[in-house]
Amino acid sequence: MNKAARNILTLNHEEAMDFFMKSEQYHGFELPEYFTFDEVLKYVREKVGTTPYKECLQNGISPDSLSDVNLDILLNKDGRYAVRPIILANPFLYYFLVREVCCESNWQIIKDLFEKFNVPHITSCAIPVTPNEKEPFHKATTINNWWNSMEQRSIELSLEYRYMFVTDITNCYGSVNPQTFDWAFTLKDTTIATGIQSPIAQNIQKFLRALQQGRNIGIPQGSAIFDFVGEIILGYSDLLLHESLQAKAKESEEQGKTFPPYEIIRYRDDYRIFCSNREALEDISYILQQVLERLNFRMNSQKTKISDSIVTDAVKSDKLAYIYNTPIFNKKGCDFDSFEKHLLYILMFARQYPDSGSLKTMLSDIDKRIEQWLNQEKTDKINDSSKWEDVNLDDNPKEDAEKKNIFADLKTYKRSRHIPGGSVRAMAAVCTQIALENVCCSHYALRVMSRLVESLKNEDEKWDIRDKVFGKLCNQPNSTYNQLWLQNITYQRDKKNGTSPYSMRLCKVAACEERVMLWNNNWLKPIMMDNMPLASVVDVEVLKKLTPVITFRETRTYNESYNYDIDYPSVGL
Repeated sequence: MNKAARNILTLNHEEAMDFFMKSEQYHGFELPEYFTFDEVLKYVREKVGTTPYKECLQNGISPDSLSDVNLDILLNKDGRYAVRPIILANPFLYYFLVREVCCESNWQIIKDLFEKFNVPHITSCAIPVTPNEKEPFHKATTINNWWNSMEQRSIELSLEYRYMFVTDITNCYGSVNPQTFDWAFTLKDTTIATGIQSPIAQNIQKFLRALQQGRNIGIPQGSAIFDFVGEIILGYSDLLLHESLQAKAKESEEQGKTFPPYEIIRYRDDYRIFCSNREALEDISYILQQVLERLNFRMNSQKTKISDSIVTDAVKSDKLAYIYNTPIFNKKGCDFDSFEKHLLYILMFARQYPDSGSLKTMLSDIDKRIEQWLNQEKTDKINDSSKWEDVNLDDNPKEDAEKKNIFADLKTYKRSRHIPGGSVRAMAAVCTQIALENVCCSHYALRVMSRLVESLKNEDEKWDIRDKVFGKLCNQPNSTYNQLWLQNITYQRDKKNGTSPYSMRLCKVAACEERVMLWNNNWLKPIMMDNMPLASVVDVEVLKKLTPVITFRETRTYNESYNYDIDYPSVGL
């Protein structure tokens, strides 16, 4: 873990509350830089304070029965029917859940609970961490924590163990049985079970139902607090697994056998089990399967395997492919002679490793390559700005004068550096296809597209390409996430024309449309929403500086070192 980071379980209840009520924890996925929710979250926290939940409800109306309580974003995974749901949670419901977890008495109970989940030979790497200094980019501390505790630790364990079992849970968050919270807090079916029902568990379930239109299954995705309450369930599964393995070891001992050493690392729903005895490793995997089944979880058979090549299999396959092809993306340059070939390579890589951290790195590589090329072109023009008649062509003044006349018609000549490869329109099409098929990385692909298009001289051609990209992406189902980034490109024109083509509610707020309801709060007493700073969701100063070239906090430097994109369980954003 980064020395500047702290596990949130080391924080007191007030510090934990402050952590969860920050904009960067409220949305765990990247948004354009001009969106911030700090003022809204601050308003809700101060307005509600310690007021009981029921006293905030209008005439007993429950949010369970209303639509659009959250801002839902369906991410299209493949350009067709596969989707991943994330939410910008209703800030009031978000606060109620955070307050329930972080009130002083509850926070201590939860910390004590996690102490019981902390068992020998099973390590959870997924407890949220908080930096002690400003992060260089979104979720940098979380990514660093994963790299150290999961990938690096796995490689280290290859010195001790011969085999590694790898698996994850299919649709982990979506499969959570709410009753499991009761089991976790009472430590049901463990040797330390209390049997005492916890109001915390009941209230967590209540707020989760409210955040999901009354659905009594699953946990929403998109915020740090959801990851944390999910970890309560998964931590409980660690305890169940530990005690089941202890029972197995005792059984082996009674049979005169020694159960071999093992080590288990878990990051959210990703498991890595290490053992030098393959038969014992299979036994452990079957025990894990049984534990997960008790909690309504299923192993993902497509991602389940036993490996005897721990060093390489400890590293994500997309990262290995990137490393294997480093001669293409070396520090001194690029082996591709054109940007179009480079982009086509990235497209094919993306089809093999969709929405991967390495894909973001590769798109950042080519974006930097294009940016440097274009900046060099500007430099060339500046350095080549002298007039031909000012150039000393010869030492003989008479001959020099004659030669000046010869070149009289070429006074305006300037060197021109064209983008190598195909047309900008063709390259924009490749970028668009990458964005279409890899929505979690779409803003990286659209940044490349926007930089290429902006390099053109003809304004009509620029906007013709941008409009076609807009049509291609926004005509796809579940395109709301792409709309957020496309608006970054078209904002200044839309503002000038006084129109906005975007239907996503957050885009409408950015376009300053009136009477936009980001979240349905009809379940709240009107007094709760007096003077709610909805306009503060958009930083107008950042908006003023927007250009048609997308910018966002850069991750390239970090990805070059660690090259991993933290996924929500079964979400991958």
